[in-house]
Amino acid sequence: MSDSIFAISRSGMDVERERMQVIAQNLANAGAAGTTFTPMRLVSGPSVTSTFADLMGGATPRVGNLHGASPAATGGTQVYGLEPYTGEPRKVHEPGNPHADAQGFVTYPGVDHAGEMSLMVQTVRIYEANVVMYNAGRSMFMRALDIGARS
Repeated sequence: MSDSIFAISRSGMDVERERMQVIAQNLANAGAAGTTFTPMRLVSGPSVTSTFADLMGGATPRVGNLHGASPAATGGTQVYGLEPYTGEPRKVHEPGNPHADAQGFVTYPGVDHAGEMSLMVQTVRIYEANVVMYNAGRSMFMRALDIGARS
């Protein structure tokens, strides 16, 4: 049980780190003219990969991310995958651009810069909240060790 505090906050930090990577990739490719880049969104949720019967029998659910499962925990969050973002591609009139079509328009990926930046701020705040939870758990355990040492 004591490790679950750290596993939950660690899984949250892992998910938000991966979400930040997806946001950075979307922003980096926002100006990629003439490419077939599709903006993506990270899909995440609670990490319950065990059945109810497994949980009642004492099995421990797994916390995972895109790169594989991390150590067992009693909760947390995990990445389920990526899904395409359904923004409409931007068309900009740039007749001199080599990627321009017959009418002089260049198609750019439909990345919403303001939306991506808002999601980035939200992601950073969630990451920070998980760091605070991790540090609070650590402080509680250190205080318990200190109390135990005095007994």
